[in-house]
Amino acid sequence: MKALILSISTGQGHHATGQAIEEQFESMGVECRTLDAYEYIEPLLKSFISKGYLISTTYMPKIASKFYEIAVKKTKPAPEFSMTKLTNTFMATELRTYLDEYQPDIIVCTHVLSSAMISILKERRECNSVTVGVVTDFTVHPLWEETRCLDYYVTPSELLEYQMAHKGLDVKKILPFGIPIKPEFSKSIKQEKAREQLGLDLYKPTMLLMSGSMGYGKIDVSLKKIDDLYFDFQIVVVCGNNKRMYKKICKMQSQLKKKIQVYGYVDNVYLMMDAADCIITKPGGITSSEALAKGLPMIMVNPIPGHEQRNAEFMLNNGLALYATKSFPIDEALFSLFKHPERVQDLRHTISLYGKRHAAQRLCEFLLEEVGRDAS
Repeated sequence: MKALILSISTGQGHHATGQAIEEQFESMGVECRTLDAYEYIEPLLKSFISKGYLISTTYMPKIASKFYEIAVKKTKPAPEFSMTKLTNTFMATELRTYLDEYQPDIIVCTHVLSSAMISILKERRECNSVTVGVVTDFTVHPLWEETRCLDYYVTPSELLEYQMAHKGLDVKKILPFGIPIKPEFSKSIKQEKAREQLGLDLYKPTMLLMSGSMGYGKIDVSLKKIDDLYFDFQIVVVCGNNKRMYKKICKMQSQLKKKIQVYGYVDNVYLMMDAADCIITKPGGITSSEALAKGLPMIMVNPIPGHEQRNAEFMLNNGLALYATKSFPIDEALFSLFKHPERVQDLRHTISLYGKRHAAQRLCEFLLEEVGRDAS
């Protein structure tokens, strides 16, 4: 049995989802590979897409948001001879060489662009694998209408069914298993034990302040605001790959009233979530799924225009998190959350209804059964 995880490098979310699925497949004795489709077709294209995504969301957020709003309204596939269709067809043809050599039984696409390529090959009957597209945010991105020939779609929630249908996708193909996350986020240890491992005060309320792997967001501003709150707590700050922000906060440390621990990129966020009473972060699809699986109350800040803004709206409208804005700043949000402990308990109860703790396992088990049915 062979599986292929097919992704595109735009941030760490798609890669993290692919890693979770790959690890699950391997634990079940399935040979599995991960391939960046654009890197395979043209390495320069991978760099262009990755850097272009970061530049557009960091330096041109309003323009990026406008393009997203226009694109997301599209509900029908592009015409046969449109630039979108021709580009995707060319990419799919280039990718077929790899598929012919590896011959995977299962293909899981963790990005809409790789999903569109595989959909074209399925439409042309040039791919016999069981194919799946994974929606890695709490909204249906632009271009999913180009993936109608896939066999299945994994969504983070049953509540995305309406959006999927609006894109012209077959709701019978939807698997609302949740966004696949690593197993470390599907289990927890006691809060005091997690704090002990991190060298934190065992009994002091703990806030986890993050900016995501790419370091997007003004976490120094958020830190200053919450540091002025009169009640006592400790703060764990994770700056991701943003080295400039890491150095800036290290310099701020001596001026702060609260005790803080500051980190750059880390690989034990799951432990930090176990130690925390609340996470303050931008609402990326993966981070949000991890926090939901941990049952951790969230205050959302600085969403990237487009998909993360939609994530924030989904989380807020379904009672899963608080959303800090200019008129409801982060310090007010944190104050309102912890003024009444009952509110934290209410949040945790609602989170328990939506958290999908074993999405990767459920998906892999389903796919192995599906391949077995096809073989018989």
